[in-house]
Amino acid sequence: MKNTIKVIALIMTAAILCLALASCGKTLSGTYSAEVAGTGVEFEFKGKKVEMTLKVLGMSGDPVEGTYSIDDDKITFEFASDDKDAKKYNGTFDFEEGDDYIKIGTFGKFTKKA
Repeated sequence: MKNTIKVIALIMTAAILCLALASCGKTLSGTYSAEVAGTGVEFEFKGKKVEMTLKVLGMSGDPVEGTYSIDDDKITFEFASDDKDAKKYNGTFDFEEGDDYIKIGTFGKFTKKA
């Protein structure tokens, strides 16, 4: 009887742990870059934070810091910036992740830097 209770308790603990881990949001790590409408765009992901840098004519702008979250096939960015270019990246977009790339809405495919 005691062994049965131990087994049931172990199974319940494992199930709760699996649910807790599954509820944790997906995160990205590393730097992804692409050219969007003639402007270089680079995202650096660290945990739930993201830093975006725009590059025009070989010159890098100041990085814009924000947060992001991934829910299934959607990514949501929140950049606290008055920069008009950064503002167009605020919001929720379609999302796809591959081995060495991510696709973000109509912005296109961003390749992971080595």
